[in-house]
Amino acid sequence: MKQIKLINAISEAIIPLLGIFFFDWGLYFILLFYFIDLIATEVFIYLKVQKIVQFQKIKFPFSTRFGRLIINSVLALILIILSHLTVYFIVPNIDFASAFIEFLSYEEAGIPIPQGYILLPLVVLTNFQQYKTTFIQSGVYRVTSWKDLIFSRRKALYIAILGAVIAMLIASFIAMPESIYVMLIVAVKIWVDLK
Repeated sequence: MKQIKLINAISEAIIPLLGIFFFDWGLYFILLFYFIDLIATEVFIYLKVQKIVQFQKIKFPFSTRFGRLIINSVLALILIILSHLTVYFIVPNIDFASAFIEFLSYEEAGIPIPQGYILLPLVVLTNFQQYKTTFIQSGVYRVTSWKDLIFSRRKALYIAILGAVIAMLIASFIAMPESIYVMLIVAVKIWVDLK
């Protein structure tokens, strides 16, 4: 289980690091990749909680479970908004709409298909594979508390929000290369994924 987590964390770290150092991707470009993964992860948290509740035959008000999940979704939205503000502090002349379109229409040499058509299904497939291998096949859903799952995810969202606030404060006073921010994001994400 720990080996699978480590392999997943490292494989998710490779793409942003290759992007910043070899493909000339910017910070916002890499954050968009993380936003897609964040949204997919939130969807699969809903599926995991549903699987736990069904298997363990837990009966409680619908609003209790989904109320807690909605709080996590709101935190994810806050993280995305704060990240945009932070990027604005780091790259003041950024045009978010143009950068988003560039991200979706980006074509890598030798692959004549815009990455938006490849990346979105790939992120969903990766999350689905993680769901199947680390949650279903391993039987984690049989013994995991749905509350623990929600609150561990919430803790990760709090850490990410704190990171965005700290990065915004740093960017307000010190100019640092975008690659430093990317390396910090990758390091914290690996640490959170392994917890």
